[in-house]
Amino acid sequence: MYAMTRQITYSQVGIDLHTDMAMLVHLFQDCTLFHAEAVGKGLNEVDIMKKAWFLLSWQVKVFSYPSFGDTITVRTWPHAFKGTYGYRNFDLLDEDGNQLAIANSIWAFMDIKTLHPIKPGDEDLRGYDMEPALDMEYAPRKIKLLPEDNLVKQDAPIMVKRTFLDSNMHVNNGRYVAEAMNYIPEDKRLDSMRVDYRKAAMLGDQMYPFVYESKDRTSCQIVFADGDKLPYVIVEAVYR
Repeated sequence: MYAMTRQITYSQVGIDLHTDMAMLVHLFQDCTLFHAEAVGKGLNEVDIMKKAWFLLSWQVKVFSYPSFGDTITVRTWPHAFKGTYGYRNFDLLDEDGNQLAIANSIWAFMDIKTLHPIKPGDEDLRGYDMEPALDMEYAPRKIKLLPEDNLVKQDAPIMVKRTFLDSNMHVNNGRYVAEAMNYIPEDKRLDSMRVDYRKAAMLGDQMYPFVYESKDRTSCQIVFADGDKLPYVIVEAVYR
């Protein structure tokens, strides 16, 4: 298990001085990268070996959102490796050790040069000691899109700018979630979220937002798609 302790800063909160789902995803992502650095599988090693774990999906459940000034601990650990896939849990704790959020993520091990999945060897997994999986209801990796008659909004395309990109020259995984938060009703806070990454958006790409709402209005799906309506990512959000 890897853990990092941080204080929530002003730049990490919104108008209500609380974090949101996108910021939790950023914290989980940062924890993953620091874990990789700690076991010798960090960014320099990826650049040399040309192999890396690519994120396929998130499943996040939030009990309470931390606010400005709170001291939090983020923990992560792998709980399974199956073929080319890796499964990683997270939790977010307050100063007293209470769980504020829990999450699962699914990753594919890839050859960076060919962008084909490959099975990790013993050396690739060295340092990633498995621990028991969180007790949570695990959802499928793929999100089934709601029917077209659930479409409630189709917005102007968002052009991918330099500030959207990470060191892989793709839109940062957390950025999609941050953009999706703009389509959550202002009076809603998220109870849980799933994210299904389909393909990477690059600099200059146009991401077309489509918003679908469940018939009972307890959840929505935000899809960022290309010009042919093929998704880059699907975000499914459940309201409190």
